[in-house]
Amino acid sequence: MLLDVRRCLLLGLTTALLCGPAALTGVGSPLGAGLVQAQEAAPEAAEDTGRKRRRTRSGKGGKAVMAPGMQQATPVAIFGDWNVFANGQGKTRVCYAIAQPTTRTPKTLARDTAYLFVTVRKGENIANEVAVMLGFPAKPAASQAANAKVTAAPTDPAIHLGTARYGLVIKDNNAWLQNQAEETRVVTEMARTAKLQVKTTSMRGNPTNDEYALAGFGEAMKRAREECK
Repeated sequence: MLLDVRRCLLLGLTTALLCGPAALTGVGSPLGAGLVQAQEAAPEAAEDTGRKRRRTRSGKGGKAVMAPGMQQATPVAIFGDWNVFANGQGKTRVCYAIAQPTTRTPKTLARDTAYLFVTVRKGENIANEVAVMLGFPAKPAASQAANAKVTAAPTDPAIHLGTARYGLVIKDNNAWLQNQAEETRVVTEMARTAKLQVKTTSMRGNPTNDEYALAGFGEAMKRAREECK
């Protein structure tokens, strides 16, 4: 049985085998593998000031967004900035909608590429798993400290959707919703809202804001679910 990585963090179990990023998107999923590969290739993601780095935009020219480790996944469709991928067959099939940020601030802060994605895992009855590849190490949520309560603090890294704010749990350079019960609500709101912001503070103390355009997200998720029926 897949061990819930959120519970791992709260219990202080941080081994790559039990609580690594592969658990975030399902054992054997291409994106989960990509998170592992990305971390092994760069244990401390680049974060520097005054240095420019070329970044690719999703959805431009109909080119599929390819996060690390997705080479074995099959591109299915593109809706605006959102790409749909699928991998595996039967109960092991994994489908997801993924995008890159359209705007990243501060612009002077060099980071690895970021991705926001929602995963559907057929065999585990998971349809709305929200996760982020940040592209740099961020300060964790207050709830991840020893003996802390599992509630979002005002200073926590968070997703901002309209006037709503949803706390994030950080694991290395990755993040996902602090409260699993909010996943369906967040995904529903993403289909109704024009943009989403991921706000964090880097380990070096730099406030960051990645903005994602949500046009096409609803269609992308519909297709992802169809692919994983």
